[in-house]
Amino acid sequence: MWLSAGVHREAPLVGHAGLTDEVAAMETQVALDPGDVEKLTALCSTYLDREAPGFALAAIHRAPEQVRQDPKVNHLWARALLHEGHASEALAKQRTVLADCQKTACSPSLVAGAMRHEAFLSAMVANGVEDYRRHPDLTVDAFHSMRGTTVAVLDLPNR
Repeated sequence: MWLSAGVHREAPLVGHAGLTDEVAAMETQVALDPGDVEKLTALCSTYLDREAPGFALAAIHRAPEQVRQDPKVNHLWARALLHEGHASEALAKQRTVLADCQKTACSPSLVAGAMRHEAFLSAMVANGVEDYRRHPDLTVDAFHSMRGTTVAVLDLPNR
């Protein structure tokens, strides 16, 4: 009877989560050149797009310290922390991104994304939400309580 119940079946692994050969190639590139911020951010973005924030966190934790301090990496780190249910840690990491971008030039899209996420995370934490999946109603309330969070990224021509 236990044979037909399916208790002996293996759980689907990485391939099931949409982590394909393309992702494996990206992982190899990061392993071969761990100091390349762009390769790591591409890999972590792919993990997040495929709803695998734990993999993004693992990749970031394996990166050299200098890479982990990059604002683009910290922004993805914050996103991964949010999706893992750690809003307070994500908020602290997002504030690090904004502080770093005040010291060094960051892309306008990074600053805008960090500002949006910081505002949302601030509202979540203020509402006592650490994991949005456990408190969906409070998360929606936090979203609706945000004020003045519209961010416009404009590249104006030099005159």
